[in-house]
Amino acid sequence: MTDAESEAKAGAFEPAVSHYLQAADILLLLAKVEESYTAWKYYADTAAQCQQKARRIIALAPKGDSPPPVPPGFP
Repeated sequence: MTDAESEAKAGAFEPAVSHYLQAADILLLLAKVEESYTAWKYYADTAAQCQQKARRIIALAPKGDSPPPVPPGFP
């Protein structure tokens, strides 16, 4: 999730979405094998948050018709 956050801040939207969805999958697998309700709830809620962040990035990311961002240090 840390990688996804840093990539989203850097403007790398596709890798950020991918990392958030991968984190959600892992958290759901952890929730599936958890017997304690408290731990299960934590994993499931965090997975849902990752999915929501991925949806938000997809919705707010620049569309294909907008110009690509200029790399830093490029004249």
